[in-house]
Amino acid sequence: MSASADLFDDALAYAAAGWEIFPLRGKAPAISSRDGGRGLLDATTNEHWLRQHWRAGYNIGARVHPGMIVLDTDPRHGGEDNLIALVSELGELPETLTCFSGRGDGGRHRYFLHPGGVLSSKRLPEGVDLKTHSGYAVVPPSLHPDTGRPYQWEDPEVPIAPCPAWLADLLRPVAEEKPERPFAPRVVHDPESVADWFTANTTWAQVLAPAGWTEVRGGWRHPAATSVLSATIRHDVLFVYSTNTVFEVTEAEAPHGYTRFRAWAMFKFGGDLSAAARAARAMCKGREVAA
Repeated sequence: MSASADLFDDALAYAAAGWEIFPLRGKAPAISSRDGGRGLLDATTNEHWLRQHWRAGYNIGARVHPGMIVLDTDPRHGGEDNLIALVSELGELPETLTCFSGRGDGGRHRYFLHPGGVLSSKRLPEGVDLKTHSGYAVVPPSLHPDTGRPYQWEDPEVPIAPCPAWLADLLRPVAEEKPERPFAPRVVHDPESVADWFTANTTWAQVLAPAGWTEVRGGWRHPAATSVLSATIRHDVLFVYSTNTVFEVTEAEAPHGYTRFRAWAMFKFGGDLSAAARAARAMCKGREVAA
Protein backbone atom coordinates (compact mmCIF):
# COMPACT_ATOMS: atom_id res chain seq x y z
CA MET A 1 0.00 0.00 0.00
CA SER A 2 1.41 3.40 -0.98
CA ALA A 3 0.56 6.84 0.35
CA SER A 4 -1.84 8.99 -1.64
CA ALA A 5 -4.16 11.94 -1.11
CA ASP A 6 -7.14 9.60 -1.02
CA LEU A 7 -6.60 6.38 0.92
CA PHE A 8 -10.00 4.88 0.22
CA ASP A 9 -8.66 1.98 -1.86
CA ASP A 10 -6.23 1.19 0.96
CA ALA A 11 -9.09 1.30 3.48
CA LEU A 12 -11.09 -1.14 1.34
CA ALA A 13 -8.10 -3.48 1.15
CA TYR A 14 -7.87 -3.57 4.95
CA ALA A 15 -11.63 -4.17 5.24
CA ALA A 16 -11.44 -7.00 2.72
CA ALA A 17 -8.72 -8.57 4.85
CA GLY A 18 -11.00 -8.49 7.91
CA TRP A 19 -9.71 -5.32 9.61
CA GLU A 20 -12.47 -3.14 11.10
CA ILE A 21 -11.83 0.30 9.60
CA PHE A 22 -13.17 3.80 10.16
CA PRO A 23 -12.11 7.24 8.85
CA LEU A 24 -9.83 9.56 10.78
CA ARG A 25 -9.14 13.25 10.43
CA GLY A 26 -5.50 13.22 11.39
CA LYS A 27 -5.50 10.78 14.28
CA ALA A 28 -9.04 11.48 15.59
CA PRO A 29 -12.37 10.04 14.38
CA ALA A 30 -13.51 12.03 11.35
CA ILE A 31 -17.27 11.77 11.90
CA SER A 32 -18.33 13.77 14.95
CA SER A 33 -21.11 12.73 17.30
CA ARG A 34 -23.13 15.69 16.01
CA ASP A 35 -23.14 14.00 12.60
CA GLY A 36 -24.13 10.64 14.05
CA GLY A 37 -20.58 9.35 14.38
CA ARG A 38 -19.67 6.93 17.15
CA GLY A 39 -15.89 7.08 16.90
CA LEU A 40 -14.30 3.69 17.40
CA LEU A 41 -17.73 2.05 17.22
CA ASP A 42 -18.02 3.06 13.57
CA ALA A 43 -15.20 0.64 12.70
CA THR A 44 -16.47 -1.83 10.12
CA THR A 45 -15.59 -4.16 7.27
CA ASN A 46 -18.74 -3.05 5.42
CA GLU A 47 -17.72 -1.61 2.04
CA HIS A 48 -21.08 0.13 1.54
CA TRP A 49 -20.75 2.06 4.82
CA LEU A 50 -17.18 3.04 4.00
CA ARG A 51 -18.19 4.29 0.54
CA GLN A 52 -20.96 6.37 2.11
CA HIS A 53 -18.76 8.04 4.69
CA TRP A 54 -15.27 8.26 3.20
CA ARG A 55 -13.86 11.61 2.04
CA ALA A 56 -10.59 12.49 0.34
CA GLY A 57 -7.88 13.33 2.86
CA TYR A 58 -9.09 10.94 5.55
CA ASN A 59 -6.63 8.70 7.33
CA ILE A 60 -7.31 5.06 8.17
CA GLY A 61 -8.13 4.00 11.71
CA ALA A 62 -8.23 0.28 12.50
CA ARG A 63 -9.94 -1.06 15.59
CA VAL A 64 -7.66 -3.57 17.28
CA HIS A 65 -8.91 -7.07 16.57
CA PRO A 66 -10.16 -8.86 19.73
CA GLY A 67 -7.55 -11.55 19.09
CA MET A 68 -4.70 -9.03 19.06
CA ILE A 69 -3.00 -6.42 21.23
CA VAL A 70 -0.82 -3.51 20.16
CA LEU A 71 2.19 -2.29 22.12
CA ASP A 72 2.49 1.43 21.41
CA THR A 73 5.76 3.26 22.14
CA ASP A 74 6.16 7.05 22.20
CA PRO A 75 9.83 8.12 22.10
CA ARG A 76 8.87 11.64 23.26
CA HIS A 77 8.21 10.08 26.67
CA GLY A 78 11.06 7.59 26.57
CA GLY A 79 8.91 4.74 25.27
CA GLU A 80 11.47 2.93 23.11
CA ASP A 81 14.27 3.30 25.68
CA ASN A 82 11.98 2.13 28.49
CA LEU A 83 10.85 -0.87 26.42
CA ILE A 84 14.48 -1.77 25.67
CA ALA A 85 15.16 -1.66 29.41
CA LEU A 86 12.24 -4.03 30.01
CA VAL A 87 13.48 -6.41 27.34
CA SER A 88 16.98 -6.48 28.78
CA GLU A 89 15.57 -7.31 32.20
CA LEU A 90 12.67 -9.65 31.43
CA GLY A 91 13.17 -11.27 28.02
CA GLU A 92 13.20 -10.82 24.27
CA LEU A 93 10.42 -9.54 22.04
CA PRO A 94 9.80 -11.81 19.04
CA GLU A 95 9.77 -10.44 15.52
CA THR A 96 6.22 -9.40 14.74
CA LEU A 97 4.09 -7.14 12.55
CA THR A 98 5.28 -3.60 13.31
CA CYS A 99 4.16 -0.16 12.13
CA PHE A 100 6.39 2.93 12.31
CA SER A 101 4.75 6.25 13.11
CA GLY A 102 4.72 8.94 10.46
CA ARG A 103 6.10 11.33 13.07
CA GLY A 104 9.49 9.93 12.12
CA ASP A 105 10.88 9.73 15.66
CA GLY A 106 11.06 5.94 15.92
CA GLY A 107 7.68 5.45 17.61
CA ARG A 108 5.94 2.29 16.57
CA HIS A 109 3.05 -0.12 17.05
CA ARG A 110 4.00 -3.75 17.65
CA TYR A 111 1.17 -6.24 17.08
CA PHE A 112 0.93 -9.46 19.15
CA LEU A 113 -1.67 -12.17 19.55
CA HIS A 114 -3.89 -11.60 22.59
CA PRO A 115 -2.64 -13.76 25.49
CA GLY A 116 -6.13 -14.12 26.95
CA GLY A 117 -7.74 -12.74 30.08
CA VAL A 118 -8.16 -9.17 31.27
CA LEU A 119 -5.17 -6.95 30.50
CA SER A 120 -4.01 -3.62 31.89
CA SER A 121 -1.29 -1.12 30.99
CA LYS A 122 -0.84 0.03 34.59
CA ARG A 123 2.52 -1.70 35.04
CA LEU A 124 3.98 -0.58 31.73
CA PRO A 125 6.67 2.13 31.93
CA GLU A 126 6.22 5.70 30.77
CA GLY A 127 5.93 6.06 27.04
CA VAL A 128 4.70 2.49 26.53
CA ASP A 129 0.96 1.92 26.15
CA LEU A 130 -1.38 -0.96 25.41
CA LYS A 131 -4.12 -0.96 22.78
CA THR A 132 -6.80 -3.66 22.79
CA HIS A 133 -10.18 -4.14 21.12
CA SER A 134 -11.45 -1.10 23.04
CA GLY A 135 -8.93 1.05 21.14
CA TYR A 136 -7.63 1.70 17.65
CA ALA A 137 -4.43 2.41 15.76
CA VAL A 138 -3.58 4.57 12.76
CA VAL A 139 -2.42 2.25 9.97
CA PRO A 140 -0.31 2.77 6.82
CA PRO A 141 -0.27 4.57 4.52
CA SER A 142 -2.03 7.23 6.60
CA LEU A 143 -0.21 10.56 6.84
CA HIS A 144 0.91 11.93 10.20
CA PRO A 145 -0.95 15.23 10.81
CA ASP A 146 2.19 16.99 12.12
CA THR A 147 4.76 15.86 9.55
CA GLY A 148 2.76 14.78 6.51
CA ARG A 149 4.86 11.62 6.40
CA PRO A 150 3.19 8.22 5.95
CA TYR A 151 2.92 5.52 8.57
CA GLN A 152 4.83 2.49 7.29
CA TRP A 153 4.90 -1.23 7.95
CA GLU A 154 8.40 -2.43 8.79
CA ASP A 155 7.61 -5.61 6.83
CA PRO A 156 3.94 -6.28 6.02
CA GLU A 157 4.69 -9.96 5.39
CA VAL A 158 5.84 -10.66 8.96
CA PRO A 159 3.13 -12.61 10.86
CA ILE A 160 1.73 -11.45 14.16
CA ALA A 161 3.69 -13.21 16.89
CA PRO A 162 2.33 -14.67 20.15
CA CYS A 163 2.66 -12.34 23.11
CA PRO A 164 5.77 -13.40 25.07
CA ALA A 165 5.04 -14.85 28.50
CA TRP A 166 6.91 -12.14 30.40
CA LEU A 167 4.89 -9.41 28.67
CA ALA A 168 1.60 -11.24 29.24
CA ASP A 169 2.43 -11.49 32.96
CA LEU A 170 3.25 -7.77 33.06
CA LEU A 171 -0.06 -6.88 31.39
CA ARG A 172 -2.22 -8.94 33.72
CA PRO A 173 -3.61 -6.90 36.63
CA VAL A 174 -2.32 -7.80 40.07
CA ALA A 175 -5.00 -9.85 41.83
CA GLU A 176 -6.79 -8.00 44.58
CA GLU A 177 -6.10 -9.33 48.03
CA LYS A 178 -9.70 -8.83 49.16
CA PRO A 179 -12.01 -11.45 47.60
CA GLU A 180 -15.32 -10.39 46.18
CA ARG A 181 -18.05 -10.66 48.79
CA PRO A 182 -21.16 -12.81 48.24
CA PHE A 183 -24.49 -11.17 47.61
CA ALA A 184 -25.78 -11.77 51.16
CA PRO A 185 -23.43 -9.66 53.33
CA ARG A 186 -22.67 -10.13 57.02
CA VAL A 187 -21.90 -6.42 57.41
CA VAL A 188 -24.73 -3.89 57.35
CA HIS A 189 -23.92 -0.50 55.81
CA ASP A 190 -25.43 2.86 56.55
CA PRO A 191 -28.96 2.80 55.11
CA GLU A 192 -28.38 6.32 53.77
CA SER A 193 -25.69 4.86 51.50
CA VAL A 194 -27.82 2.08 50.11
CA ALA A 195 -26.38 2.54 46.61
CA ASP A 196 -22.88 2.05 48.01
CA TRP A 197 -24.10 -0.93 50.01
CA PHE A 198 -25.55 -2.55 46.91
CA THR A 199 -22.44 -1.93 44.81
CA ALA A 200 -20.14 -3.23 47.54
CA ASN A 201 -22.12 -6.41 48.09
CA THR A 202 -22.94 -7.61 44.59
CA THR A 203 -20.88 -8.83 41.66
CA TRP A 204 -21.13 -7.83 38.03
CA ALA A 205 -22.25 -11.36 37.21
CA GLN A 206 -25.20 -11.00 39.60
CA VAL A 207 -26.24 -7.75 37.91
CA LEU A 208 -25.60 -8.55 34.24
CA ALA A 209 -26.14 -12.30 33.90
CA PRO A 210 -29.87 -12.25 34.85
CA ALA A 211 -30.39 -9.83 31.94
CA GLY A 212 -28.82 -12.32 29.54
CA TRP A 213 -25.38 -10.74 29.36
CA THR A 214 -22.39 -13.08 29.11
CA GLU A 215 -18.83 -12.51 30.21
CA VAL A 216 -16.31 -12.59 27.34
CA ARG A 217 -12.64 -11.91 27.05
CA GLY A 218 -12.12 -8.25 27.83
CA GLY A 219 -15.62 -7.49 29.14
CA TRP A 220 -19.30 -8.37 28.63
CA ARG A 221 -21.62 -9.07 25.70
CA HIS A 222 -25.38 -8.42 25.68
CA PRO A 223 -27.80 -11.03 24.28
CA ALA A 224 -28.66 -9.15 21.06
CA ALA A 225 -25.08 -8.10 20.30
CA THR A 226 -23.71 -8.35 16.77
CA SER A 227 -20.11 -7.68 17.85
CA VAL A 228 -17.85 -9.65 20.17
CA LEU A 229 -17.70 -7.04 22.94
CA SER A 230 -20.54 -4.83 24.19
CA ALA A 231 -19.01 -3.33 27.32
CA THR A 232 -15.89 -3.20 29.44
CA ILE A 233 -15.39 -2.67 33.16
CA ARG A 234 -12.73 -0.20 34.24
CA HIS A 235 -12.17 0.88 37.83
CA ASP A 236 -15.20 -1.26 38.72
CA VAL A 237 -17.45 0.85 36.48
CA LEU A 238 -19.34 -0.41 33.40
CA PHE A 239 -18.74 1.39 30.08
CA VAL A 240 -21.09 0.31 27.27
CA TYR A 241 -20.17 0.60 23.57
CA SER A 242 -23.21 -1.03 22.00
CA THR A 243 -26.16 1.11 20.94
CA ASN A 244 -28.62 -1.77 21.35
CA THR A 245 -28.90 -1.74 25.16
CA VAL A 246 -30.68 0.19 27.90
CA PHE A 247 -27.45 2.07 28.64
CA GLU A 248 -26.12 5.31 27.25
CA VAL A 249 -23.20 4.65 24.93
CA THR A 250 -19.78 5.80 26.08
CA GLU A 251 -17.46 7.65 23.72
CA ALA A 252 -13.92 8.93 24.07
CA GLU A 253 -15.16 12.52 24.35
CA ALA A 254 -18.23 11.61 26.42
CA PRO A 255 -17.70 8.61 28.72
CA HIS A 256 -20.75 7.27 30.55
CA GLY A 257 -19.95 4.88 33.38
CA TYR A 258 -22.39 2.84 35.49
CA THR A 259 -21.83 1.44 38.96
CA ARG A 260 -23.46 -1.89 39.80
CA PHE A 261 -26.31 -0.06 41.54
CA ARG A 262 -26.99 2.21 38.57
CA ALA A 263 -26.78 -0.70 36.14
CA TRP A 264 -29.20 -2.72 38.28
CA ALA A 265 -31.53 0.30 38.39
CA MET A 266 -31.51 0.45 34.57
CA PHE A 267 -32.42 -3.23 34.24
CA LYS A 268 -34.99 -3.48 37.01
CA PHE A 269 -36.51 0.00 37.30
CA GLY A 270 -35.92 1.69 33.95
CA GLY A 271 -33.30 3.95 35.49
CA ASP A 272 -35.51 5.13 38.36
CA LEU A 273 -32.88 5.46 41.10
CA SER A 274 -35.44 6.25 43.79
CA ALA A 275 -37.35 3.03 43.15
CA ALA A 276 -34.09 1.10 43.03
CA ALA A 277 -32.98 2.65 46.31
CA ARG A 278 -36.23 1.62 48.03
CA ALA A 279 -35.83 -1.94 46.78
CA ALA A 280 -32.17 -2.08 47.77
CA ARG A 281 -32.93 -0.66 51.21
CA ALA A 282 -35.48 -3.43 51.76
CA MET A 283 -32.87 -5.97 50.69
CA CYS A 284 -30.35 -4.44 53.09
CA LYS A 285 -32.76 -4.60 55.99
CA GLY A 286 -33.65 -8.18 55.12
CA ARG A 287 -30.00 -9.16 55.27
CA GLU A 288 -29.64 -7.37 58.63
CA VAL A 289 -32.48 -9.42 60.11
CA ALA A 290 -31.05 -12.64 58.63
CA ALA A 291 -27.62 -11.90 60.08
